[in-house]
Formats: sequence, C-alpha cells, structure tokens
Amino acid sequence: MKRDHQRGFTLIELLVVIAIIAILAAILFPVFAQARERAQMASCLSNQRQLGTALMMYVQDYDETFPYIRFTPGSSQKGAYSYIWKNAIAPYLKSIDVLACPANPSSRTIPGMPTPDSLATNPPAGGNAEGWQIEPSQRMPPGYGMNSCAETYQAANLKGVSPPLRQAEVVRASDTILIAEDRCTWADVFPGWMWAYCHGVFSHKAGQVGNFIFYDGHVKSRKWLSTLYPLPQNNWELNPDPDPTRTKLHGPSGCEGTVVPPGPDAKQFQTADCLAYQ
Repeated sequence: MKRDHQRGFTLIELLVVIAIIAILAAILFPVFAQARERAQMASCLSNQRQLGTALMMYVQDYDETFPYIRFTPGSSQKGAYSYIWKNAIAPYLKSIDVLACPANPSSRTIPGMPTPDSLATNPPAGGNAEGWQIEPSQRMPPGYGMNSCAETYQAANLKGVSPPLRQAEVVRASDTILIAEDRCTWADVFPGWMWAYCHGVFSHKAGQVGNFIFYDGHVKSRKWLSTLYPLPQNNWELNPDPDPTRTKLHGPSGCEGTVVPPGPDAKQFQTADCLAYQ
C-alpha cells in the first residue's frame, strides 16, 4: 500500500524564516515607535491648544490681564498650598489632565505625592508640581511653565510685586512665548534653563522639538535654541533690544541681566543633558 509522506521544514529553512522575521521586526519596530511618538506629540499639541484657549478666556474675564505665574509663594513640598497660574485656569479646563503631556514622563503623577524643592528640576516618578494641594484631586502634573522673562516669577502677594501683565503690554503676541514644555515642578520656565538646567528641558523625540504656546494663544513646535537665537529676535522677551552686540536678557527680576552664551554652538550647550534636547 502506497503511503504519502509529508515533508517537514529543514533546519536551514527554519533559520531562514526566523532571520527574515528578525529583519522585518528590526525595520518595523522603529517605524511603530516613531508613529507612537508622533501620536503622543499630537495629543500634547491638542492639550496645549486647550490651554491656550483657557488662558485667553481667563484674560477676557479678568479685564485683559494674564494670570500671575504665582499668586502665593511657590513650592511643591507638602504643606506649601501654592496657588499658581495652573490653578487659576483650571475652571476653564475640562480636566486637570489637560495639563499633562502624554509624551512627558514627568507628567504622570500620583495623588498626594509631593516633590522636594531640591528635586524640582528633576522630579521623582509620580511627583506633583506646585499647586497640587489646592486641587480636589490632590494632583498637579508637571510639564508646563510660564515664561518668567515676560512676567515676574515672584508671588503676587509679596510686597512690591508689579501688577499682572496686561494684554496691551504684549506688543509681539504672536512671537512671544507664554507657556513652554519642561520636566520641572516649578510654575515658571526661563531661557537660562537651556544651559543651566538642561535636564529640566523637554523635547519630543519626533524632531527634537518643544511645543510652545504664544501670547496670542496659538501653539507651535520649535527647536529650543531657535527660540533664543538670534538674540535680538528672541521669543522670550516682550520687546527684545535690537542691538546685535548685546549679551544679556532684559525682563523682570530673575531674567534681567542674565548673560546669554554667545551662540547655539557655545560650549554651555555641549553637555550630555543639553545635547539631549537638541
């Protein structure tokens, strides 16, 4: 009686199939990772557009003035009870999670978890930002800071602090940064972080760019160093001095007089932490 014998795969054939699968995986996995990163970046952009809208609504409701960066002295430590710009615009947001960028690991918080001031620019996993104890959820995601070269970082209830910034004072609304992404628990962000606190600067892997909200409410992705140079056209000062020879920033206390590196190729930007966001 004649029998049919089914032929199996040889070892060489199996190895060839495995090698092909490995090659396809090596090609496709980075593509999938990039697609995921771009989807997260798009979600962050959407959140920031909502923040921009919320800020503009606040401005209209408060006689065309922007919120202070801090209304009370800032800290993310337990017992601080800081009230900051994020708390001020929270009623205009559908959820406090709009203040969290899915691509930013610092934005994933644990309710009630404080962040020591010493770790503000490098918060522990789950650590909350300034203003968390005011919120019913006991959460405040890090990840966004208000530009303290346009408005003072000092608390509104301190003696001698200037009035809140008025919309009419922002002469370059579409070119001046209002909110920038970061990895910090502080309520403000400052161009000096680009060389002094590089690990606190956040950029998306897709293009190595940050997302910025400008004073007219629009959002744009930019390379961080392109927001500072050329210095006479920087996006941080309200009204940059056009003098091409100047080397210092002008603005409120904390910004005024800050010496800026000579250019984007300066040695201050060449450390590992600084190169990471470029």
